[in-house]
Amino acid sequence: MSCVSPESKPDWKAYVLRELGQDAHRQAEAHLATCSICHEEVATLRLTLDTLSTLREEEMPRRIAFVSDKVFEPRWWQRVFNPTFAAGVLVAVAILIHGFMGTGHTSQDQVDAAVTKAVSQVEARHMQEIRAMSEELDVRNKQVANMYRNAVLSR
Repeated sequence: MSCVSPESKPDWKAYVLRELGQDAHRQAEAHLATCSICHEEVATLRLTLDTLSTLREEEMPRRIAFVSDKVFEPRWWQRVFNPTFAAGVLVAVAILIHGFMGTGHTSQDQVDAAVTKAVSQVEARHMQEIRAMSEELDVRNKQVANMYRNAVLSR
């Protein structure tokens, strides 16, 4: 929707910021009293200004990057003594040393033997678990049979 009389519509930003003269301010207030659409617009502008006033003010940065800034960058030897760079180099050297001095390659026979051993250990453990469960099941079956026998005899 728009104002009923857009040609007589005041500058609401100037009104809210109190930048209008006295006559223009009185005319704006008179228009505001009669026009609900403009009243909503002014309320929105005031809410915006109130919200902006809650933000803290920060100083603009004074420094602008120049071409001559490269003069102030650290030299290569200064970077080497930087703890971050030195730590990165140390990690890279450790990786290289580990690569060259590794235990060597294991043969396929050694890998197969290790896998077979691991599989047999797991199978043995599973067999023990199955035996334990089977024994427990036998005990429970005997208990149920005794309970059933006692129930039949007590009738």
